Parts: sequence; C-alpha cells; structure tokens
Amino acid sequence: MPAIPSLTDREVQQSRRHFRADIQALRAIAVVLVLIYHLRPNRMPGGYIGVDVFFVISGFLITGHLIRDTARTGRVKLGAFWAARARRILPACLVTIALTIGVTAWLAPVTLFDDLRNQALASIFYVQNWVLAADAVDYSAADNDATAFQHFWSLSVEEQFYLFWPLLVFAGLWIVTRRAANTAHRSSNPPERQLRRVLLVIFLTVVLASLAYSIDAVNDGRQNAYFVTTTRVWELGAGGLLAVIGVRRLGRGWRYALNYLGLTAILASALLLTNETPFPGLAALPVILGTVAVILAGIPDRDEDERSLVRYDPWTFGARLGVVQWIGDRSYSLYLWHFPVIILWTMVVDHSLGYRDVLGMMALSVVLAHLSYQLVEQPVRRSRYFTDSARRSLLGGLVAMLMVAALTFAYPLLSGRAASGDWDDLDRYARSLPNLGAAAVTDDDIPAFTTEIAAMTPTPLDAKRDRNLVFDHDECVADSTSEDPTPACVMGADDASLSVVLVGDSHARMYSTALAQMAQDNNWQLRTYLRNACPFNPVPRESEAAGDHVCARPNEAVMDAILADPPDLVITTWLNNAAYVGRGAAGFAEYWNALEDAGSKVLVLRDVPRLDKHAPDCVAENYDDPDVCATPRGRALRGNKLLTRAVAKAPGVAVADFTDLFCTEEVCKPVIGNVLVYKDKHHITDTFAVSMIPWLEDAINNALAATS
Repeated sequence: MPAIPSLTDREVQQSRRHFRADIQALRAIAVVLVLIYHLRPNRMPGGYIGVDVFFVISGFLITGHLIRDTARTGRVKLGAFWAARARRILPACLVTIALTIGVTAWLAPVTLFDDLRNQALASIFYVQNWVLAADAVDYSAADNDATAFQHFWSLSVEEQFYLFWPLLVFAGLWIVTRRAANTAHRSSNPPERQLRRVLLVIFLTVVLASLAYSIDAVNDGRQNAYFVTTTRVWELGAGGLLAVIGVRRLGRGWRYALNYLGLTAILASALLLTNETPFPGLAALPVILGTVAVILAGIPDRDEDERSLVRYDPWTFGARLGVVQWIGDRSYSLYLWHFPVIILWTMVVDHSLGYRDVLGMMALSVVLAHLSYQLVEQPVRRSRYFTDSARRSLLGGLVAMLMVAALTFAYPLLSGRAASGDWDDLDRYARSLPNLGAAAVTDDDIPAFTTEIAAMTPTPLDAKRDRNLVFDHDECVADSTSEDPTPACVMGADDASLSVVLVGDSHARMYSTALAQMAQDNNWQLRTYLRNACPFNPVPRESEAAGDHVCARPNEAVMDAILADPPDLVITTWLNNAAYVGRGAAGFAEYWNALEDAGSKVLVLRDVPRLDKHAPDCVAENYDDPDVCATPRGRALRGNKLLTRAVAKAPGVAVADFTDLFCTEEVCKPVIGNVLVYKDKHHITDTFAVSMIPWLEDAINNALAATS
C-alpha cells in the first residue's frame, strides 16, 4: 500500500519536495477500484487490479527513497528503512486486526475460530499470501468463505518486498564500492549514476525472472499463482525500475499521451478482466505498464494556468481535486477497513445485499479509514518518541505484533461462546441412537432430530474431519494440480463376488467410505480412481482451457486402466456446476458407452443438493433449530441439465437419484436424523454417506439387473 517515509523534520521537507499529487490520485483510483470490486463485482469485474496499481506505486516510491538516501549518505541504512516501514504500516494495520478480532469473536460462529485465528496470525506476521496460496491448492479449503483478514495478502507481498528489496540495493552499493576500490577511486559517497546503472541490471534481472515465472505459473494453471510473492515481485519491481531510470519532465504532448494511455489501460483492465481471467501473468501487463506510464508522465506544477488544465488536461485538474487527494491520503486505511466491514456486515444482515447496504458499507469504511488516519497513522508517524530511534520503532512494532497475536488465542473468551464440551456429549449420545441419518427419513417427514434432545453427529466443529478409517482418504485421492497419476486403490480379493470401480471427483469421493464398508461386508473388490475437481470426462473444463489439461489427460490414463481390467460395475458422479469448453455431455456419454461396450455396467449418481449456507457454520449458530439453515428445493437442485443430456446419449446407464433423502417437497436440509449432512455447502459427511448404504445397495442391484 502507500509507501511514505517517516516524518522527521528533515523528512517532512523531503516528502514535500518529492510529493506527487498524481500518485495520490492513482492511489485514490486504486482503492476505489478495489472497493467497487468487493462491493459490486459485476459492476467492476476486474477491480482487483487496483492492488497491482498499488504494487507499482510502492515499488517506485520505496526504490526512489532508497536510492536518494544511499546516494546522499553512502550507505544503505537498513535499520532506519525498516523502522520507517514499521511506523508507516504497523499501527493502522494492527489496530484494524485487533478490532476485527474482537468483532468477529462476537459475530462469527465458533466453527470459524480456528480459521480466523490462523488468518489473523498470518496477517499480523505478513505471510497471509502464502496461507491463501496453500488454501488454493488444498481442495478441502477451496470452499471456505472469505474471512475478514483475506485482503491482507497484498500487504504481505509488500512487506516481504520491503524486507528483501533494500538488500538488493545493499548488494548494488557493495558492487559499486568494490569497483571504486579496485580502480583506486575511493569515495564514501559513490556516484549516484554508477549505483543506478548497477541497480538497473540487478532489478531488471529480478523483474524479468519474476515475470517469466508468473507467466509460466498462470499458463500452467497453478492455483496458487495469484497469491505467491514470486509471481508478484515483477509488479513492484517495475516501479523500482522506473525509479532507477529516473522520471524527467516531459513535454505536454508526451505527458498527455502517456497519462491517457496509462489511465485507459488501467480502467480497461478493471472493466474487461474477470475472476476467470488467468492472473497475474500476461494479463497484468497492461495495468502495470499503464501505471508506469502515468507515473512517468507526471503532471505539471501548479503554476500552469488552471483554466487550460480544465480544457486540455482533465486528469491533472481532477488529480488535484481536494476530494481525490483526501481519498488518496486515506487509501491505506480505507483498504485496511473496507473488507472487514463487508464481511462483518454480511454476518449481521439476513437479507441479500442491496444498494442501501452498499452505501452503508462504503460510508462506514470511509469513517473508519478517516479515524484510523487521524488517530493512528498520523500521530505515530509524527511521534518524536519513535522517529528519533529506529530501534525503538522496531522493538515497539514487534511488541505490538506479539500483543495482537496473543489476542487471537482469546477468541473463545472474547466471544463468550466457547466451543462447548456439551457438543461432544451430544455427539456420543447421537451415535448411540437407532435410525441415524437417512434411516430416519420417512415418506411423510425428514426430521432433523428423532428425539426431544437436539443432538447430532458429527459436531459442527468436527464435520470436516468426519472420516471413517475404512477408506484411506489421503493416499487414495489426488489433487487436480498434482502431476502424479490418479492413484488406484484396491480393497478386496481378485476372486471377490463383485468388482466395483468408483471414479470421479470429490463428489464421487463422498461415497468412498460407504462403498468400502459395503465391500468389506459383501466380499466385493472395490477399486477407486479419485481426483479432486476432476469429473470423469475426456473433455477439458473451462478452467483448464488456459493451461495443460490437468483433468482430461489423467482421465484418459484412468480410462485405459479401467478398460484393461473391466469391472462388473463402474460408479461415478460429479459436482454438477462443472463447465466444459466443448460438449461436456458428449464426453461423459463417450466414456460410459465405452465402458458398457467393454462389459461393465455403469451407475451414475445424481449430484447431491447444494445448500446456500455453509452447513457447519450455520448449524453452529442454530444448533437447536438447524432447519433455519435449509435451502429451497428448487434452488438446491439447480445445475443437473448436463446429467440429463449425458444420459440421453448413453441410454444403457443406470441413474440413481437420492434427492428425496435430502429434501422435502419444499426444502433441502443440513441435519437429518441427528446427523450433520454436509461438511460445507455440497460435500456430505462420511457419517451420512454410511447411513445411505441401504439405498446405495438398491441402486447397485438395480444397475446390475438392468439390461442394456
């Protein structure tokens, strides 16, 4: 975010001398783009590029400060630099995190406490981008809702940049000094021009390497490419390169051309890019180059005729407007506060967000940003107590970080709603009941509880960990991004009475425990080929189009393996919102027909209903009345047209529809027969899947008995 040195008297004079109204205006544009994107993404689908604008600005200002200071003093004052960063960034950041911890502890369900604590800690210590990168490749975390700390990923990237970038300047100074020593031209203040030349080579190498890695990571479809520092350094480095080259006063024609081309590139990116755009990579080049162009162009001094500016240069006139400068000054605090406000607002309201909500969130964000700027940012930056001592600034920052970090471990105490041990007692009680889960369903009713005591298993806290040890989930499931072959796991002897293959994505995986139990009980052989986010289809999905076909190619290998030893029955299903670049229905039918031609029966399970709300979180807040968390049946069953079209092209397959185990005529439920049905919005728990065994047996028998 904004990168301005600490304000000692001398630094105040320097900051005034180097103040750029156009850069403050760019900050204002950047934060407004991000704000609109988070509030109304359909209005500004690429507004996330505001973060990239901030990256270039920070790289430019930080590098310029380092070069000027190094040229003036003859050394890189790492301690003073990092202390200035601490004074600039930590106070508002830590206050935001601390207050957000307190409010989320009050509002958030206890099921989120662990995730909130982890993300708060990651934000405090500026590794949030790496945590989110890990979540991006962890399929079990892919469905997690955003927390109030998620936006700290970009600040983490910047802080990591601030740690290592001065070391590159230090290396450049060392090279210049050694050269001077070797040529007997000793000087305590190496020429700035020599330093700039060396830094140009160093920075250009880093920028090109990072850009190449970013392009490769995006083209390869790596799900963590958006967050990792290595794909983003080139964006900050681009600003650094501009600072090394130096900004010179341009003529009016060049200035106009660069300003308006740059602004057009930024705004066009914000309007044309979407969440589906592979990013950063090449897609980030227009906004980065556009920001560089605007900074390079600059704006004229105030002595130019204001009336001519209105007529010939609206950008210069607009950039100097008081409201634009006001937003630019507070852009850092506004970025800090806007996302917690949005997340917490959605926790409080129980209706779809309308324009009144949007205006309310904007107003509250601006008020909090202004208070943060006036009461936190400015006082600390101007405090003699800190500006007079780099050590005091660094130690004070570290102590403050540790204090706020300690606060994260008080989540249950702050909330007054500690994850009750009563839940564990109720879990044990529920497991002792007859007719658990699907067994409680009757023609007339789908009860949440079968007893007067509201008790369920697994507990909302344990839903994600609900696993039956009959099936090895970790060894038998591949991630879509894995380059390893899809694992083939086998349970049962070769001479078993029935051979069954389960193949597909995480929604096929949901039935693995139940089928493994059935295989044990009935002397079957069960083989599984499971890859998260990869339905069993030879046609690439839309999300694969930009990269190597991460699902289609492993699926071909799995198909070859199945056809090499055809089973009696193949069972498959998939998440019903998968979108394909071609004829997805024809792809499914192609595989099913080929399996039938090889002598196997095919059983397709209709996908489970999808809830509107994250089941464990909602149920944790409504334990005694979980039906509050139900979803209207029609909305929960959207998205099965692909199945209908595929079955029409493969008339020999059998289809099992278990919808009536989940839904009444009106709603689909998160708790059935004292069992928490879902781990999130659409993955069912092992406990509920096992309760479905009688219905699975019927479906399997019907499929085997059917004639093609």
